[in-house]
Amino acid sequence: MLDYYSVACFCSVVRFQSFEKAAQHLNLTQSAVSQRVKRLEEQCGGPLLIRARPIELTVLGEQLLSHANKVAMLEDGLFGSLKGENTRQPLSIAVNNDVLATWFSDVVTDFSRLDETRLHIKAADQGKTRELLQRGEVVACISQIGTPVSGGSSVLLGYMDYELFSSPEFIENVLRCDRCKISVRSVARAPSLIYDENDELWARYVKECLGMPLDSDTSHWYPSSHGFVSMVLGGTVCALIPSIQVKQAVEDGRLVSLFPQKKLSVPVYWHWFKLNSPVLERLSSVVKKVSGRVLR
Repeated sequence: MLDYYSVACFCSVVRFQSFEKAAQHLNLTQSAVSQRVKRLEEQCGGPLLIRARPIELTVLGEQLLSHANKVAMLEDGLFGSLKGENTRQPLSIAVNNDVLATWFSDVVTDFSRLDETRLHIKAADQGKTRELLQRGEVVACISQIGTPVSGGSSVLLGYMDYELFSSPEFIENVLRCDRCKISVRSVARAPSLIYDENDELWARYVKECLGMPLDSDTSHWYPSSHGFVSMVLGGTVCALIPSIQVKQAVEDGRLVSLFPQKKLSVPVYWHWFKLNSPVLERLSSVVKKVSGRVLR
């Protein structure tokens, strides 16, 4: 049987990405935490962590972390039902940046009115959130991929539409044309924004919606959803932005959709582990209600 006190040490090291910080959190010495993790590795028959910066999980470590999170959720659900109390175990959720910037704050607000459980949100690229769930680092996630992980469920929440936006000044000073005469070729050569080197949405939009080859030499990297809007408003770049994020700016005339008929629709799925957890069920219900108000 697993030594769950040692499991708690292991989980704290993963959570804080540091043996020292885990020791401070648990009121133990760093040596004691290290010894408990080593003892757990001996019990499990292999290394659980790659002791690097950042700390990485081995396959065995991923399996143990997933198991530990599920056990914690089940125990909290049991004690909550026996004592009539809400859980104190935080829920770790992986959410991509565009959803965080648009509607997930409403999820946190609405959920907090129903439950005292803390939510620990991990930001990740929309193609990577499901991997965090698969590795057991979170118990639920938002993803553009619909296939459930092993032991999990998923549901389609709706679609987020992305459009290519710029300011009127960008059209006048950079594209140097009338709004009615914007060409795909001129936009494809114009300065644009991408999140980072792993930004798959921009590559998809250029190929699927504009029908042009990708030219990464024209793009700035700027890993901030809110920063995208600020920089596009500045008039020197165009960028692919969720339509719901800039609705007011478009109505005010501060931003313009360069190709209103060329939208990239991205599916949004909610994934969660199938556990007998009332608190996770409540969160899932809130996610579905909030997304139903904003997604199409």
